[in-house]
Amino acid sequence: MNNGIKTKVNRIGLIGKIVSIVLIVLMAVSCAALIVCGTVLAVMPKNAVTIGVTTDMDVTVGKDLLMGAYDKISAEDMQKINGTMRVNGSEFTDLEMEKTESGLKLTAQTDRMEFSLRRLAWACLSGCIYCAALLVVFIFLLRLSDGFRTCDSPFADDVIKRMTVFAWVLLGSAVVSTIAEGVVNSLLMRSIDLEFTLNPTGVGDGLHASVSFAPILIALIVLFLSMIFKYGAALQKESDETL
Repeated sequence: MNNGIKTKVNRIGLIGKIVSIVLIVLMAVSCAALIVCGTVLAVMPKNAVTIGVTTDMDVTVGKDLLMGAYDKISAEDMQKINGTMRVNGSEFTDLEMEKTESGLKLTAQTDRMEFSLRRLAWACLSGCIYCAALLVVFIFLLRLSDGFRTCDSPFADDVIKRMTVFAWVLLGSAVVSTIAEGVVNSLLMRSIDLEFTLNPTGVGDGLHASVSFAPILIALIVLFLSMIFKYGAALQKESDETL
């Protein structure tokens, strides 16, 4: 292998190793901090502190958009406005409408959401699992970077093996982190009980989770690259035997 290319590969591995170590330290500190916070919150009385949150929403529709309908809306029509609306999973109630100089103004408010210390403790635990999943990824990224730093060729069997393992670890971490993130969002952004159940319909209270395909796509790309590198290693070995 050309010495210039080998030097560049080793340098990339060195940079990756430094970045991986920094990320590992950050994730380890985050996990420790979340464990401490979660433990402190868990041992305190459940209802020692309760946090209540409400959200207000104002929507104004301009006269130009309403055209002639603005003048036809009467006070009686506005008093008939009653119901609920859901925005980004939050249900807004107490809908009110009024005429302003700029157009129609719609105001609404979410129901009061209360957070107990026990709920925050569960959120810390879920956040710790999320950080732990990333920590495992960065540890295997460190192993892969170290392989590039010391290899004579990126087609070495050891490098290919580390790349394949990293891809599978990244794929598993994507699943775990998605679940953990969904639990955190449900605990902090939704009004649910701690004894929650999976809600496949996505309607009402329950565990709301969204799947992020970016980590899964990256894992598949790395896995695909490992297969290419493996094929390249086979060609290089065949070429060496021919010579």
